[in-house]
Formats: sequence, structure tokens, C-alpha cells
Amino acid sequence: MSIHLKGLKPGDLGEATIIVGDPGRVELISQDWTDKKKLVDSREFIVVSGFWNNHLVSICSTGIGVGSTEIAVIELIENGAKKIVRCGGCGAWVDGIEPGDLIINSAMARTQGMLGAYVSDNYPAVSNPLLTSAIIKKAEKSGFKTHTGIGLTSESYYFGQGRVPDIQTSLNVERDYMNYWTDRNILNCEMETAVLFLLGSLYNIPVANCLVVHVSRKNEKWTNDEDYRRIHKASSEIVLSCLVDETL
Repeated sequence: MSIHLKGLKPGDLGEATIIVGDPGRVELISQDWTDKKKLVDSREFIVVSGFWNNHLVSICSTGIGVGSTEIAVIELIENGAKKIVRCGGCGAWVDGIEPGDLIINSAMARTQGMLGAYVSDNYPAVSNPLLTSAIIKKAEKSGFKTHTGIGLTSESYYFGQGRVPDIQTSLNVERDYMNYWTDRNILNCEMETAVLFLLGSLYNIPVANCLVVHVSRKNEKWTNDEDYRRIHKASSEIVLSCLVDETL
């Protein structure tokens, strides 16, 4: 019995699993599935399985950040997850990537020590190349402006992403923090993908991501909520079509 995905057991999950950060996105993405079953509803974790185009598929919310994502991915794999893709949001750190675009990362840099109990810092966090390529091609064919390359997974939302909290303090964000990473061709930043990529490699599970750009950090332009939800729903359909492709 899973410790945190309470009630989940082997055989419950479908042939494809999507993970999302926001529990509210579970209903958005699964709204058109048939014969849906809510398998888990505990803390930040909601797991639903149902049929999409006659394929049994699943979705799990992870909450925000490294710790809860590690829990969710490990317990999904324990219970038979076969392929996992993170459908989430990110901030774009370079010019030419606009809110509403898609980023499919081939690999992730990560803050020092992340998942150090599993691997050293020099172990790569990479996606499955076949699954990643399929998502890119499908997204481009569907008309999305799509970008691929290396992103950054940060354990912090504020200082760790170059943001200054609105708090009176002598603490300061490290100068040129974002420039350090963009000088090394980092496209985007978020808080979960490296965990999925590392665990996918360690446990031999095909993994990838498909991220909606919700903000450009170059000009602080944000995607409006309605468009953000619409793009998430459409991009999840692309991901599911690739996940259930038996040739991958």
C-alpha cells in the first residue's frame, strides 16, 4: 500500500501517466475521459484513471517542488506506471519565447544537491529521446510555437529563480543569477522536471515534459488564466497521443 498515494495499488494505473503540479489541473485534463475513477485524494496528491480514445490512462498531481514530486513519481512507479510525462508551467528566461509557447526540455540542469540521496550532482537529468521527439513533432504539427533545449529545475521560487520577495530585509538575490544560466543556454526554469528525469533514468521508465510558458522573465509578461488553461488542455491531448503510441 502506498504511503502517500493512499489507496493506490498495482493495476490501477493506465498505460500512460501524466503528472501535473496543480491539483486543479487534474479535472481540466481528465474532463473528457470516460469511466473515470478518482483513486487518490490526499494532501496535494489526486490520482484519476479513465479512458482516453479507448486507452486507459492516468493523471496525478504532485504539488509544487522537489519533495512532493519525488514522492509521487516513486509511488507511481511502485504501482506500475509505464511512461510518465510532466505537463506543467514554466518561466521563459530568454528572448524569443513568449507566454503561451510550449517548451519540451531535452534535459535539465538543477540546483546543487538535488536528489543527492539517489545520485551525485554530475549524474545527468535527461528525458527519453524518442518520447521527447514525438511530443515535439506532434506539437509543431498541431500549430504550437515550440522550443526545445535545456532547462533549470530550482528548489526555490524566489531567490533560486532570481526573484526578490516584497519583504524589508538586508538579504539580496545574487547579482546576475539568471544571466549565469542564460549564458549557458538555459531556456526556462521550473521546480519539478529534473526529479522526474532523474528517477525515470534510474528506474528505466520513459519520461518527458511538455511545459506551457506562463511568464516571460525578460519582460514579466504573463499568460492570462483562460489561455493558460486552454493551452494546458490542448497540449495534454498531444502528450497523451504520444504516450499511448505503442511504437515508442
